Amino acid sequence: MATPHEESNSQACAVSHVEPVVCLLSAVLLLSTVPILTKYVFQHSTVDPLGMALVRVMTGFFFLFAITLAQDIRGLSALTAGDVFRLTLLGGLGVGSYVIAAWGLQLTSATHYILIYSMVSPLTALLSVLLGKSQSCPLKLAGIALSLTGCGIAMSDKLGDFQADFGLGDLLIFLFTIMMAAHLAWSSNIVKRFGAMTANTVMFGSSALFLLFGASVWGQPPTDDFSLTLVSSMLYIGVATASVFLLRYRALQTICPATVAVYQNLAPVGAILFAHVYLGETIQFGTVVGGAIILLGAEMVRRSSQPQLATSHPCVTPCAISAACHRAYPQQPNP
Repeated sequence: MATPHEESNSQACAVSHVEPVVCLLSAVLLLSTVPILTKYVFQHSTVDPLGMALVRVMTGFFFLFAITLAQDIRGLSALTAGDVFRLTLLGGLGVGSYVIAAWGLQLTSATHYILIYSMVSPLTALLSVLLGKSQSCPLKLAGIALSLTGCGIAMSDKLGDFQADFGLGDLLIFLFTIMMAAHLAWSSNIVKRFGAMTANTVMFGSSALFLLFGASVWGQPPTDDFSLTLVSSMLYIGVATASVFLLRYRALQTICPATVAVYQNLAPVGAILFAHVYLGETIQFGTVVGGAIILLGAEMVRRSSQPQLATSHPCVTPCAISAACHRAYPQQPNP
């Protein structure tokens, strides 16, 4: 019979096991709404891609900075110049790429954006294996393949509309997808070392400075007045973007990049659902079936990425990993 102490440990293990998945699903939910609202802003205003990216990243920075001051001021103040430089480079690859995403989304449709960005999952998984961030195994490969199959089923009706008008906007979205995949693959050790809030605050802040300089030199101020709906949409995009990074990096503390990438296969499905709500597009039965298949594939990859558990204490290893992740600052990541 389990003692109260053992039951308490079991409950704590269950929480630490579920929390990263909840973070991932929350990030996917927010990520699904961003392209729809960004396209809405472009359709109803004269804001340019640099301005859109600047507002998005600047809003995200202030949101993250306030949270970091309240919860991780020690981590922020302990950064060295070298740490800031490394985080700036990583931020330029991920956060800074949003100007490319905005430019591409201005030139192409939200549907094309959703279809192309769905490739971030296999690209991240591939780069993660090539960079030695995660190990390949039959279960993981099967989960990735199953998840991609579900993604294709979920968007089968949309793929029929993907005609031969693949243009500059689509190429820019593809470039953005490659940059984001590389960013995710390289991020796990950085986050474990500095902490999610500190790392993201620096990345958003440095990227915002570069975007501010670019907007002041090459940007074009909008010529129309912004309605409350447009202003709210742009602020939401910034807060949602920062929240996605924060939630995704929290998940990366205990889940490998390949698993995070596979869960992101749900983002296109979510975007299609939001397109139905806000744009009146019809939801196909394949979207529901594909979403369920994606979840099954994602769970297969997650299980394949879990370390072997001790037989006598089946929950000790996940708890130890979770505790180590919470103690990651200011220590180096565990091998």
